Amino acid sequence: MTRQRHIVLTGGASGIGAAALALFKADGDRVTVIDRNDPGPKADRWIKADLSDLASLAALDSIAQIDVLVNAAGLPPRLGLEWTILRVNTQTLIALTEHLLPHLNPGGAIVNMASKAGGKWRENLGQVQRFLALDGTHDLDDFIKAEAIDPVRAYDLSKEAVIVWGLSNIARFRDLGLRINSVSPAAVDTPILEDFMTAFGERASRGVDLTGRAGRPEEIAHVIRFLASPEASWITGCNIECDGGLTAQLEYSALTARLQD
Repeated sequence: MTRQRHIVLTGGASGIGAAALALFKADGDRVTVIDRNDPGPKADRWIKADLSDLASLAALDSIAQIDVLVNAAGLPPRLGLEWTILRVNTQTLIALTEHLLPHLNPGGAIVNMASKAGGKWRENLGQVQRFLALDGTHDLDDFIKAEAIDPVRAYDLSKEAVIVWGLSNIARFRDLGLRINSVSPAAVDTPILEDFMTAFGERASRGVDLTGRAGRPEEIAHVIRFLASPEASWITGCNIECDGGLTAQLEYSALTARLQD
């Protein structure tokens, strides 16, 4: 008989997180959801937490024997939320993972929600590294001001940093018997899709035009479930672009344009 896995899932009350919760429960897993909103009866346990407040991580001390950690919680680009976007999407994701790391069972997996918006991490690596080196609330305030971070850049940077942080920890987590991967969707039809369409403007509408439609939450959740499964045991350090072919089309167009110059 297969042992029931314990999944810890942030952001399981809505969107992609809720779709992942449904899939894990359909597989017979036990799921603890960390969210400020009630995920409903599908969750085996709900820990209410405001992930913009690092002090809220103390509420997680009772969690043990974790097989999979899925960091799906996140905020979209909204005016005036630069600090909170960087805090929740990256700093809390890292702090929460480190907090729970001693309770992750060997053979386990960490799956982080990144984004197509984080795809330029190579070009922006210097700023990403400066962001990841920050320590404390005041440092983050000063960083946002010094680097003129607006909501769109805050979101892009937060996702670039998630990808880079995962890459930088492959060997450390491997030595603990853990895998770490990230998932990078393009536009997905969730309650916050309009935030992205408004903030990104033509950049977002062009992406939807190239892919033909926005993705569905369950399509991204299936990728999360695979990366969390034993079938993905040889996959670590990867950023899976589940974006309807958007990245491939943009990269091919850029390459062919350079050849024609």
